[in-house]
Amino acid sequence: MISGRQLAVVAARVAVAASVVFGALYFVKALSDLDGRARANSELSFGDREIAGGNAILVSQDDAYDARSLIPPGATYRVRAGSLLRNAKPLTSTYVESWYRYFLMPRRPASNARWIICYGCDASGLGPSFENLWHDDNGVSIGRLR
Repeated sequence: MISGRQLAVVAARVAVAASVVFGALYFVKALSDLDGRARANSELSFGDREIAGGNAILVSQDDAYDARSLIPPGATYRVRAGSLLRNAKPLTSTYVESWYRYFLMPRRPASNARWIICYGCDASGLGPSFENLWHDDNGVSIGRLR
């Protein structure tokens, strides 16, 4: 007859063995998942990595890179969003201004800035002194007041 103590030892050994097998199976599964994630991350372009969450906001990465190249680092700028934007994403109108705040550092936003990123706004409403330096087919333009 098996004593209670022997039964407890056998049960503990079975539990430990089952835990080791269970852990080993999930470890192998996790390693195979890491390979897929690493592959997906390595396939991202530099732009996808730098723009990151902005891909869910911007209509094109070119808009951001051209704004950063045109607006001098010490300048101020403002973003005007409007309804004339084509290919807008659900998050664009709500978050485009705050996203540019991060991306264009050390440039700072200001309500009276000469540099303007017009994200679907009516550029004619900016006045005759607005000089359009860059625009795309989506209705985004970048320029400055002279």
